[in-house]
Amino acid sequence: MRRKKQMSFSSKYIAFEGIDSCGKSTQARMFCEFLKNQGYELFCTKEPGGGAIDMCIRDILLHGSILPKAKMFMFLADRTIHMEMVREKLNTGSIVISDRSLFSTIAYQCFGDGLSLKFVEEANRYATDGLLPNLTFVIDVKIDTMDKRIKSKDSIESKGREFFKKVKEGYKYIQKQYNNVYVIDGERTQEEIFRDIIEIWKNH
Repeated sequence: MRRKKQMSFSSKYIAFEGIDSCGKSTQARMFCEFLKNQGYELFCTKEPGGGAIDMCIRDILLHGSILPKAKMFMFLADRTIHMEMVREKLNTGSIVISDRSLFSTIAYQCFGDGLSLKFVEEANRYATDGLLPNLTFVIDVKIDTMDKRIKSKDSIESKGREFFKKVKEGYKYIQKQYNNVYVIDGERTQEEIFRDIIEIWKNH
């Protein structure tokens, strides 16, 4: 069996992942509200676009027509800026909840767009200075479910079914190769999904 990759952990950095319209943003918001009610100090953010500069990058990424390799470098630029904010919050004792993380780049740009996995993983380590989520929830839904939920597609959501089949394979790879990545059945009610998330959180 291939050994899982060793990671640098922060005990309070939690990411929500999955294909588009899987429900991860909703679950991230619910989780932020849950922890807020528990009295935790929180920093709830998203990738791309966690800051003012990042929002400019996000707009280009989601609505522009960009070569996959150029898009990957833009995601890395966004992540480099974003990780400074994340690290600052972690250093003050906050729990960071992020809607997407470097795992999205692995799933979308490596598996979806076919870029070099080895290069992207190394570039991600450089962009984050080794900072990775210590807990990741991947909300898994069928591509048919995604298609039904999306009303107006951006440049990424318009890539088609074959692209997203590859992205889903990327998340399978991430679950196998990285620690503390939990795939959760997203084909249920929000409440049922959230109960699973809370159960994992409490036992982690």
